[in-house]
Amino acid sequence: MDITLKSRKNKHLNAKECYIIEALLKVKFKASEIAKLLGRHVSTIYREIKRGTVEFRNSDWSMRQEYSAFYSLTIREELMSNTGRTLLYTALSPELLSYIQSRLDDKYSPDAISGELKKVGVYTICTQTIYNYISSGILKSGTYVKRIRKANNKARIAYNNTRGRSIEERPFELKERIYGNWEMDTVVGKQGSKSALLVLTERLSRFEIIMKLKDRTQKSVISALDKLEKEYKDKFSLIFKSITVDNGVEFLDMASLEKSVYNKVSKRTTIYYAHPYCSWERGSNENNNKLIRKFIKKKADIKNFSNSHIKNIQDWINNYPRKLFNYKSAKDIFYENLNDCLMCCNRF
Repeated sequence: MDITLKSRKNKHLNAKECYIIEALLKVKFKASEIAKLLGRHVSTIYREIKRGTVEFRNSDWSMRQEYSAFYSLTIREELMSNTGRTLLYTALSPELLSYIQSRLDDKYSPDAISGELKKVGVYTICTQTIYNYISSGILKSGTYVKRIRKANNKARIAYNNTRGRSIEERPFELKERIYGNWEMDTVVGKQGSKSALLVLTERLSRFEIIMKLKDRTQKSVISALDKLEKEYKDKFSLIFKSITVDNGVEFLDMASLEKSVYNKVSKRTTIYYAHPYCSWERGSNENNNKLIRKFIKKKADIKNFSNSHIKNIQDWINNYPRKLFNYKSAKDIFYENLNDCLMCCNRF
């Protein structure tokens, strides 16, 4: 009978091995022979047999001792349920704890902190360890709760935007995350306030641009894009190949959004409209908006935030280490792809 298993040193016997031990003992195998077959040390087998041996009553009411895999596994499960994972408070130096706390204060998630430390090669600490320190009260932080929402995948028609170019018309290659395609949205503050933020998220890198608007009108949005085009000049069409927006009234003037400030005949970009109530079609936008809400709450009045403060929020988002990019930042990915595009253009 050949049932030799791969050696599993320094690991607990699993259920399969326990039942193999029980079967082999019934056919009079010795502990040394079982150890050889399982690739285990003979002492491990002896300890397992001792732990799992239980008394059974025979039909003549006499008693016998016999190993039971079920009994052994039950005892082990009970023992493990009564033990807790001990947090080694001395494992992290005061300097490292202070650094982690400063990052938590900067609204970094435990996973982002762990990735950043690994990236720079200063210290290797897993995400769960940081959560353990937060749970123990050694580190102070807000809660990080992932909200799971059911997506309503039924697309609806935008009756107030019958002339807009639907996201369904977007070319196949633009449906993929190719550099130079953006999602655009507005972030509002407290009810009754006119001020808002115009936010643009590059789909590949998740690079964020945040601009303060005095109000959520078409005129203000067009003016902001004009300002952006003047900033990037001839590179604008290369960087902003397309922009996908929702059907808000501030985005309905498609022709003006696309029209170049330098040449009224040519287009500076191509606008696409997502389906109503389908926020997942602009998922990158929505995720970055959650990061903005770390700094600007829904009940806050945006007019009270200075342009420099908003620029700091933008820089924080763009420098935030992303697990998606192996803890590179959106800024790293954005400029890597921009340089590649510029090099390709120069070749031709």
